[in-house]
Amino acid sequence: EINLLTHTASRAGTAIDLLPREYQLLEYLARHSGQIVTRTMMFEEVWHYRYGEATNVIDVHISKLRKKLDLPGLAPLIRTLRGSGYVLDATD
Repeated sequence: EINLLTHTASRAGTAIDLLPREYQLLEYLARHSGQIVTRTMMFEEVWHYRYGEATNVIDVHISKLRKKLDLPGLAPLIRTLRGSGYVLDATD
């Protein structure tokens, strides 16, 4: 669950402590839930910069976000589609 007013998130009733950029990334993925979101899309919409192929900033933030979102006993929320991008599967 994402609260757009308070910029907070929770999963299975557990509050998730997110840094501002992590929250923005999660919100962007949630707004495109079930759709492929490319690194270019995320970089331009969340960071407001043109995407640079040499940077791994997206991968680092996705990794940190996964560690916070993927609680024990629950299915992972963010899937990597190699060569395409990421998909948020918000089914639970």
